[in-house]
Amino acid sequence: MSNIKILIACHKDTALLDSKILIPIQVGAAGSARRFEQMLSDDTGDQISAKNPMYCELTAQYWAWKNLEADYYGFFHYRRYLSFSEQKYREDRWGNVREDTFSDAIKEKYGLSDKQIEKVVTSYDLLISEEKNVASMPGKATNVYEQYQYGDSLHIEDLDCIVSIVQEKHPEYVQDLKEYLNGKYTCFCNMYIMKKELFHEYMEWLFDILSEFEKRSNLHDYSIEGRRTPGHLGERLLTLYYLHLKRTRQIKIKSLQTVILFHTEPALQGNVSPAFEKNNIAIAAACNEKFVPYMAVLLQSICEQAEQKNNYDILVLTQDISEKSKKILSLIIGDKSNFKIRYLNPTPYIQGCSFYIRGHFSIETYFRLVLPELLPDYKKILYLDSDMVVLDDVAKLYNESIDGYLLGACYDADTAGLYNGYEPNKKAYMDQVLQLKHPYQYFQAGTLLINLETFRATYTVEKKLQYAASRKFQLLDQDILNKLCEGRVRYIDMSWNMMVDYAGIRKEQIITKAPAWLNEMYLEARKHPKIIHYAGSEKPWKHPEMDFGSVFWQYARRTPYYETLLRDMTLASIQEKEEKRKWSRKILGGIQCVRDHGIGYTLWYLKKSGGRK
Repeated sequence: MSNIKILIACHKDTALLDSKILIPIQVGAAGSARRFEQMLSDDTGDQISAKNPMYCELTAQYWAWKNLEADYYGFFHYRRYLSFSEQKYREDRWGNVREDTFSDAIKEKYGLSDKQIEKVVTSYDLLISEEKNVASMPGKATNVYEQYQYGDSLHIEDLDCIVSIVQEKHPEYVQDLKEYLNGKYTCFCNMYIMKKELFHEYMEWLFDILSEFEKRSNLHDYSIEGRRTPGHLGERLLTLYYLHLKRTRQIKIKSLQTVILFHTEPALQGNVSPAFEKNNIAIAAACNEKFVPYMAVLLQSICEQAEQKNNYDILVLTQDISEKSKKILSLIIGDKSNFKIRYLNPTPYIQGCSFYIRGHFSIETYFRLVLPELLPDYKKILYLDSDMVVLDDVAKLYNESIDGYLLGACYDADTAGLYNGYEPNKKAYMDQVLQLKHPYQYFQAGTLLINLETFRATYTVEKKLQYAASRKFQLLDQDILNKLCEGRVRYIDMSWNMMVDYAGIRKEQIITKAPAWLNEMYLEARKHPKIIHYAGSEKPWKHPEMDFGSVFWQYARRTPYYETLLRDMTLASIQEKEEKRKWSRKILGGIQCVRDHGIGYTLWYLKKSGGRK
């Protein structure tokens, strides 16, 4: 077996593949306050780690040259990999194959197993990212020279300096350099794999040129991006070296597609254990970046109702919450020693699944389906929708027994009213599609006390997701869970999931059609709600006057997002008024058209114009 080492340049903690070939290395470690223990670092032995702000990923290449022994040396980025698949995949305008995040399916799709990597690598002397046509990319560049010239924060005199150095120190490259800079194709990202002899030769040549460039240049007044100039120049020099080898030597070369991953958070790796040894109250909520200010209100309310004797283990399911937002949310927790908040990305489990999304719903609503697999070290968890306000200590609910059940949940009086006559098609859907044996036992999925152990023993993740993607369910994951859990639900007091009177019709028009016992249960829950659920498209951050809207704002005032929420409410009001004006203009225009041209012409015109007037 060949000794292949492909270093993955990382400047932050990130998701990693289980591999003996793909090895993470922390770049710029000399200037970092944090050390990533599971990675190599570029600041040991003979190294230039302190130059990482200028040399970027090249500090890892220098370190490997001086400190690592291998038959093949390769270099990728924490979110950019080369594909070892024999299949060609569709690329974006920048020449990248786009994927969301790591998963077993992604690993297999792009041949990132050690076996496949070795099979491909050992057949060649040099493997490199595919050449990209810069003339076909956004911008006005027609060749490689102009692409650098027009580059943001780059200075053409630096590339001219490299040209002079190559002419002086390596004249055998001049022919290739001229053709390269006047041509349209280049290789980006400093990603390649080379045999040992070629790699050491390349390193000698590359750093000889870049060292001379450092002597002749002055980057002192450059911007942060501008100071990365040696790294940018390294990309061009790699392409030059590759083109020179193609012209002058009989070696085996292969070009590989570049795969870029947009979510590589470290929470994907390994098992997440309970945060506290005793009285660990595990709570999960799903959220995206856009929804953070509203989830902050939920978090604020949980904190205010919490008791010191309990420990609250908050797990946020997300694929895109920014580090900035995480820091702001941490202000709500503050110095509370009995709270811990962590972020998990469930998308590897649902990678490749096609779920139905409609209206105000988002993909995050499906995240709760994979909680049993995402948290193998947990026995149960309390899942809460993010559009809620908590008015009692959720530890009381968490400590309820659900032994022998798949989950605990509240009856859904709203759906019962829809089924019982308010919505004509609801009965047919629930009877014929969901085929529930007891439709009035349908539960609302905003508050779920999930028995993770029992779920793992009952359903595989494949079976759950296969069913979830099998059709367009009206209420998405809620319908799915009702079907999967039928007959194995412990019903809890509806006050733990009291849905507001949506649009002023839920209480008086919909739930009044539900069986009397459900209607009474709902009215009783309204008297002493423990969790208020703003279920539906009407939200208090848009309509503060809505049912229980004042309670939301009571907690919102004490979050770091209060001003953001005020802004969002104002913008929503403006947009709503503009939408009303737009429809008024359409209606008035239609009336005038009927008056001027008659109903026949008006209908013809509306059909032709798609309703525009």
